[in-house]
Amino acid sequence: MGLRVGFVGVGGIAKRHLGSSSKRDDIEIVGLADVNVDIAKQMAEEFGGNVYDNAAELFDKEKPDAAVICTPPFAHGEIEEAAAERGIHMFIEKPVTVDLALAKRVKTAIDSGDVLVQVGYMFRFSKAVQKVKELLSSRKVAMVQQHYYMPGMPAKAWWAKMNKGGGQLIEQATHMLDLGRFLAGDVIGVCGRTTQAHDWTPTSDAPPKPGLCSEYPGVDIPDTTALTMTYESGALGTLSCSMVPQAKWDNGFKVVAEGLLITIDNGNASWAGEEEGSMEGGAEWHNLVYFDFIDAVKEGRKGTSVPYSEGIKSLAISVAGYASAEQGGASVNPDDLIKEAGIDL
Repeated sequence: MGLRVGFVGVGGIAKRHLGSSSKRDDIEIVGLADVNVDIAKQMAEEFGGNVYDNAAELFDKEKPDAAVICTPPFAHGEIEEAAAERGIHMFIEKPVTVDLALAKRVKTAIDSGDVLVQVGYMFRFSKAVQKVKELLSSRKVAMVQQHYYMPGMPAKAWWAKMNKGGGQLIEQATHMLDLGRFLAGDVIGVCGRTTQAHDWTPTSDAPPKPGLCSEYPGVDIPDTTALTMTYESGALGTLSCSMVPQAKWDNGFKVVAEGLLITIDNGNASWAGEEEGSMEGGAEWHNLVYFDFIDAVKEGRKGTSVPYSEGIKSLAISVAGYASAEQGGASVNPDDLIKEAGIDL
């Protein structure tokens, strides 16, 4: 019998992890919980497991060894606390929460429950990214440049609300901010600016179609954000992100280091300068963060590769960016915000 795993939240990203689970004979899907029971039933027909409309019932009836939590950002909190109370290990999709106050609550529960937690920052497990980290280990990093442009906003009600999804900076760009931390070290200063450049007012009463939209009622998140960052190493960084409707997706990540210019593209990497080369992320690189968690639980490891504290540190950069924007672009140290929230890392 394999590791007993329950899923909480069975939307798009959960389907990927469910598909990954089905490729291993040491994972048994025992339950799926979602407020949308119909979607949970559809996933159960494909991947197995009993269906529930809440996490606590799944945990009590199925008693899984581990839980995969793939809820929208605002739904984190009670689910993790319930799992920790029951000694259930957790794989938590990013971002871990929308604010640091809730992150403190969850971390307290995790520490008390003595459970393993892995946060789903998948880029860290790309073989190409790990090669880049090796190349940078003996070089001084000067600049980390990141951008994330999407041709519209996801047509989901929670996406339009800051207190539900945290906007693009928390919900999406966190992947790039975490990758920057992984390669260049911790950030000690963030200066941010935000704006809402697009008019999202609906022109008709027709509901938004699935996918990306160019209009939505009640949008209160910025649609364009720019950050400058100072790393503890002395490197500088930039992040620009926007969901103003335009032609196509365009994401980019570059590192300028002594003797090298490095480009990372969807888990693959290339570099030029004192060394020339390129490398792909590797087979199923985007699933390795999940598989590493499964192995950690099965092997009884003392910790994980991407513990909850790492999720908090990367979240804090986004929170610092918004805090800076509210202060007219003044520099904000993410560590100061973590300490102010009473989080002990």
